Amino acid sequence: MIIGESVISSQAQELDPWKILKAFGGPGLFVTGTNTDIGKTTVTAALAGAFASLGIRVGVCKAVASGCPKHPDRGAAGALANDDLISPDASIAARMAGLDPSNEELRPMISPIRYAAPVSPHIAARIEGRPPDWKSLARAMEYWRTHCDFLLIEGAGGWLVPLDNRLFTVADMACIFALPVVVVTAAYLGTLNHTWMTTECIRHRNLALAGIVVNHVPDPPDMAAQTSVEELPHLVHAPLLAALPQVGQDCSGQIPATFVEALKPFAMQWWETVKVRGKQ
Repeated sequence: MIIGESVISSQAQELDPWKILKAFGGPGLFVTGTNTDIGKTTVTAALAGAFASLGIRVGVCKAVASGCPKHPDRGAAGALANDDLISPDASIAARMAGLDPSNEELRPMISPIRYAAPVSPHIAARIEGRPPDWKSLARAMEYWRTHCDFLLIEGAGGWLVPLDNRLFTVADMACIFALPVVVVTAAYLGTLNHTWMTTECIRHRNLALAGIVVNHVPDPPDMAAQTSVEELPHLVHAPLLAALPQVGQDCSGQIPATFVEALKPFAMQWWETVKVRGKQ
């Protein structure tokens, strides 16, 4: 009985992200959102393009992804493993950083944990019968520590989305990586409440709030959109990094150059700060 308990305890530790992951330790940003489908990937990719345009080696990592389509040449339906899936979100950001997401060796670094089910990652893990491979994420972080000058990590869903059956959340993961956080929100009625709650939770975790990006701003803006963009920076006490317009068609596969340009001033300022700190 004691031996069995020892084996179970050992296996539990191997699955415990708190024992496997550690702080990134280099320059970077963690991108989260007030909700799912709020535009985290768009903003992460635009930031990747903005930093890359400064001649910086940018790394990108969609740490945990669900709703991933099957690789056309791999796997069998109903028994898909991590490597049988592709994360479109990670691929978009990688391309904007000047990386090749089709590279077999690079793919696990830009998207280490993948699920097919289009649900919360902890539910996808349960459905597919395989808990998150936190060691894969740890290997990705170790890779980026020596293969980039600046890392962008994209969360999944919102700030408190569970990632495994321990209810280890996006917020927990961000705390371990210890990078400043960019919050992606949108211009809609109710965004003041959602954005303020998210930023308060981030500060409660003693993480730095780099700023907010308001996405999906209609043109022309209605009263809710206009007042949201104006009020949010004052309400959450964080800089507005950009207000990105709502596009007429799906731009998930192609990030508008105007989005990159909108975030470039922030990228330049942030990188200057990184260089100054490096000299101290």
